[in-house]
Amino acid sequence: MKRILYVLHSGVTGGTFLTNKDLMKNVESDYEVFLLGAERDSFNLYSFKDGDLKRVEKYPRSSTLSSEVNGSKSNFHRWNLKEFHNSWLTYIYFDILINYKIDIVHIRHLINHSFDLPQVARKLKIPVVLSMHDFYFICPFYVLLDENQKYCGGKCSDNDENCYMPMKSLDDVKSSKKFIPIWRENVLEMFSYIDMFVTTSNIVKDLFLDIYTDRNIINDENFFVIEHGRDFAPVNEDYFELPSLDKPIKILTFANNLNVMKGSQIIKNIKNHDKDDYIEFHFLGKIFDNLEEYGISHGTFERDEFYKKVKEIRPSFVGIFSIWPETFCHTLTEAWSCNIPVLGSNIGVIEDRIRKYDGGWIIDIYDSKKTYDMILNISRDKDAYYNVLNNIKNMKLKTTKEMSAEYLEIYEGLLNR
Repeated sequence: MKRILYVLHSGVTGGTFLTNKDLMKNVESDYEVFLLGAERDSFNLYSFKDGDLKRVEKYPRSSTLSSEVNGSKSNFHRWNLKEFHNSWLTYIYFDILINYKIDIVHIRHLINHSFDLPQVARKLKIPVVLSMHDFYFICPFYVLLDENQKYCGGKCSDNDENCYMPMKSLDDVKSSKKFIPIWRENVLEMFSYIDMFVTTSNIVKDLFLDIYTDRNIINDENFFVIEHGRDFAPVNEDYFELPSLDKPIKILTFANNLNVMKGSQIIKNIKNHDKDDYIEFHFLGKIFDNLEEYGISHGTFERDEFYKKVKEIRPSFVGIFSIWPETFCHTLTEAWSCNIPVLGSNIGVIEDRIRKYDGGWIIDIYDSKKTYDMILNISRDKDAYYNVLNNIKNMKLKTTKEMSAEYLEIYEGLLNR
């Protein structure tokens, strides 16, 4: 059986891991599956079998190659995104690909990594697939928000102010806008060792092709769009409550971290217009920015608890107020899986998917008064609400098996070239 290596910025946590786990569980009947995760203090290699991960190797981060080879202790070597190439990591990648007889590599993210893996794989004649999970390969700050927390579209302004920084570990870059041309030059060089690119929407693909114009490296033929699949149990009862001005209009917002990127300020701006308390926000997930003063917090939740929590709340809407252009948005899929209309940001894939399926309404994240008035008007129009409900009930959401079949086709095509 052929062997596949998945590569993540973190091995066993986060949304990217869960999506990758959905993929791994559907390909393990065709491939022996391995996962390489890059943590703050170490690299960890796992085998994946029958839905379970088992760590088979741990590579502590070390300042020099020799200290790792000799097994001696060394000072912690902090990852630096400006370090595009690293001899120790090159050794680790080579060691894994050779010793574990890897046949194909699928890179899901390279935060906490260097850019060496694709070149090492090419020298070993191992094909590489690269996923665009976010906008990291356009800008290392990966959410495309400028210093004013506004979407920049990948086009840097002329000033020298640092852009919005979504992770503290990215703080090595000063004068971030001057660094972007250097970043993209190195990304393009890394791209030259990639065999196939994948992302989750045409909007994201088009943006990458607009930024990277060398069609000998990245083009329509080697760049695929595969939407994420999810598996949901059939919903046989109503989880929503019909909106009305005669009672609080319940809007549920949920994410692992409800922070400024997920629209905490948008929520506060909307609520500040609500002098008569028509709107009642409900929060699922870890909240920030004093959101508890603007609604009701239901705490954190696990993926398999989602339906139970939603049923208890019975919202009229799910609010998705992200201020960055998410590349897919699982929250949108989860809302639709329990037949709840969405109020979504007028930006990126959220707007695109809502318009495509007519599964909600687009709100203006830059005009909170207009958004507030829109929510009240929708709540008065029962026919419009039921029309959206019917659209959602008629949706066919892609399953993880259907998603994985598209990836398997790519893998087989590369291995049979």
